[in-house]
Formats: sequence, structure tokens, C-alpha cells
Amino acid sequence: MNFSTGFWLFARLTSIAYFFAFLSLYFQIPGLIGPDGILPAQNLLHRVSEIVDPQSTFFTLPSLSWFVGASDTSLRLIAILGLLSSIALNLGFLRPFSAALSWLCWLSFVNIGQDFLSFQWDTLLLETGFLLIFLEKPGLFPRPAGSDAPPRLIQWALWFLLARLMFSSGIVKILSGDPTWADLSAMTYHFETQPIPNPLAWFIHQLPHPLLKLSTILTFMIELLLPIAILFPQPKARLTASLGFLALMGLIAFTGNYAYFNLLTIALCLTLIDNRYYPSFLSRKTIPLPWIPVPWRHLASTAALLQLSLAIPVLLSTLGLSTRSSVTPWENSLAPWHLTSGYGLFAVMTTRRPEITLEQSRDGQTWETIQFSYKAGPPDRIPPQIAPFQPRLDWQMWFAALSAERGQLPGWFSPFLKQLQQGSPAVWSLLPPPPGPQPNSHLRLRLDQYHFTTPAERSTTGHWWKITPGPVLLVLPPESSTP
Repeated sequence: MNFSTGFWLFARLTSIAYFFAFLSLYFQIPGLIGPDGILPAQNLLHRVSEIVDPQSTFFTLPSLSWFVGASDTSLRLIAILGLLSSIALNLGFLRPFSAALSWLCWLSFVNIGQDFLSFQWDTLLLETGFLLIFLEKPGLFPRPAGSDAPPRLIQWALWFLLARLMFSSGIVKILSGDPTWADLSAMTYHFETQPIPNPLAWFIHQLPHPLLKLSTILTFMIELLLPIAILFPQPKARLTASLGFLALMGLIAFTGNYAYFNLLTIALCLTLIDNRYYPSFLSRKTIPLPWIPVPWRHLASTAALLQLSLAIPVLLSTLGLSTRSSVTPWENSLAPWHLTSGYGLFAVMTTRRPEITLEQSRDGQTWETIQFSYKAGPPDRIPPQIAPFQPRLDWQMWFAALSAERGQLPGWFSPFLKQLQQGSPAVWSLLPPPPGPQPNSHLRLRLDQYHFTTPAERSTTGHWWKITPGPVLLVLPPESSTP
């Protein structure tokens, strides 16, 4: 068996995931974590420096911003450095330096990004990227596809990561006790209530409920059964698992906007495919020998064992087979490096779609809606296709609406409103131009309910969404009029 081609493709696709992650974040840095953003990174760095010995700040919160600062320019320089290293990684230059630099740049953002870089795929990219550092033979120049046999322990660590990602996503749906997964109705809600639907989501939502229930059954089968096939030594068993995972990722990618998650998972899936199943121009005729130098192979094995020593307890905890009442000093010391994480998307399916509607007014009487570029908004606006880019404010607005329905707003929301009222150019740059900032204005928050229209309603009105206006949650007067 020879999986060298799949691992070569994995490295190339992971570098593309890095590229889109950095490129997408580059334009959002000022509004999200810049000095004039919603959650300035420099404030976090200052708080850490006040409670940690100056010699230990980097190891407490690893980030290049300790060395270059956290201004808009400095943070964008880190993003540019990440972009350049991801391109070098894709082309095969400067291995493993380009892989390590991409990983360090992304780690720098995840550690200072707070709520806006807290998504599961952000840590998945770090866990995957860490193992990628040790995957290929060190060298200055590119090597042909399939030239290097991956170190055995790195190979199994990546397969275990994929199996854990899929199986955890399935088992949490059962362990959560969520009734929609239990009665197989989850998919009748998913396409309408997911964070940022795309155009195809509206059409899939219109399918008959029996078909949507069947898709729920298939999701369980793929996530719970196929990970076991990875353990079988037969190439066809792993090919079957890979094809099932790829089908699931394709469905998710075609019906929603999940940043680079699907691309990164597809990269992992390709590692399960034996060279014999790839086109002849990609697969090598001979099995490559384990690459040298031997010391680097030993370092790769150590890295894989380190990652596995952290990942296995996390999986056992997810399965409820161990009680993690406290974190060991070993795990605590390595936590800032994000070498592993727990996974499990959509453990509880949302059955309603609340949306926060923001409005501003100069006189407190006539209100104008503040639009967002990508989250559900005007009823006649088609749901967008934005992945592999991720509008992180729009994503967090989905979580904020769910929190608001439970009677509270997330911590980042108050500074967000304050920056809007002050007319912060950085924050307003995250929103489309009309109506634009009106400094010192009234702000109003309303919690509306959104539903996809039916085909008949869409034919009559041209609307994609049917909106039920909800209660006013909050009215903020101009700052100058507050006591």
C-alpha cells in the first residue's frame, strides 16, 4: 500500500486553506481586532503582560504580535507573512520552514482573535498544520507528487484526526439528547437555520421531508460507521471511507458557507486513498523509500506522539468514557499551542432562526436599518456564496441572535454597539456602505424571526426570506445624552 500521492495532495490543499484563512482575515483585521476594532488585540496583550512575567508572555500566549505589535499595520504584516508562507508551502519551497511559519502566523491570530477566531476550523487548521510541518522531506525546492512516503506515525496521527473529527461530530449528536437528531428531523431545519445559507440551501430546504430525513440517516452512517473503516488495512475499505466523507463534505460545501472547513477536511480525506486509485500522472509506479534524514524522522515521530497523547484523552472525554474534572499540568502548559481540540459540529440543531436587526436614527423617530453584507437580511436578497472566505462578524451575529433569544448578548456586542455609535471607520468597514455611519445617533435592536419562503411565495413576491418582526430588545440614546 502506498499513500504518498494522497499526502502530497493533502499538503497542497492545506496550504490553500491557510491562504484563504489569511486572505479573508486580512481585510477584517482593523474592524475585528485592530486598535479601533471591536475587540482590540492590544488590550488582550496588555492584560496578559500585567499578570505574567515579561519573559513568559510569548509562551503564555504564543503570538508574533508580542514582537511586532498589534497595530493594524503590524497585524496585517503577520497576515502577509502567512500568505507568502502558504504560497511557498503550496509550491513546495522551503520545507518544512514554510509549513512552520504558516502555522505560527495562524497561531498568532487564533491566540489574540478572541471570539472572532474561536471557530472549530480555526483550531483544526492548527492541529492539521502542526502535523504538516513534519510530513515531507526537508528541502529548498519542490518535489514531484508522491515522492515522499509520509512518516508512519504522522500518517496515523492524521488518520486519527480525521476519524476523530468525523466520529465526534456524529456521537455528540446522539449524546446531546437533541430531539431533532433522535427523530431524524434535523435536516428539515438545518438548511434554513444554519449560520449563513447559500443559494442552493433554499432549494434543498424545499425537498420532501422523507428525503431530508434520509439525509439525516446518511449523515449518521457516514459520521459513525465510516471512521471505523480507516482501521481496516484493505485499500478499498479506506477508499470507501474517503468517498463517504468526501460526499458529506461536498453536500455541506454546496449548501452552506463554512469558510475553509470543507477544503481542509477534503485534504484529510485524500490521505486515505491509495496511489493505485489516482490518475497515472499523479501516482508513482514504485513505493518511495522512507525519506531521510533519520533525525528528522525521529522528530516527526515525537511530534505525532505528542499530538496523539493530547488527542486521545480529548476523544475519550467527548465519548463520556473519562471525566476530565481537571486539566493536567502537561495539558495546561501545551494548551496555548492548540495542538489538539474537541470537535462536534451541530450537536444540537437549531429549529428557529432569530436574527438581530440593527437600526439607527438621528431623531429617535425615523429608523434606518443597518445592513450586513452576508447574514440573512433583506427578504429579496439572495443568500450569498462566500466560502472559503469567512465574514467573521456576520458569523458571530448568528450566535448573538441565539444568545439574545435566551435573554443575553455576548460580551463583544457592547463594544460593537459603542463603536457603531461613535462612527468608527474600522468597524463600519465590516458593513456595506448604505446607510453608513451616523455618529452620535440612536441605536435600536430588534429580534426578528426568519423563515425560507415557499416556492409559491418566492414566485409571487420574489423573496427568499419571510420575516416576522419581533420585539425591540434595546434602545440606546446618543452617548452625549446618556448620564
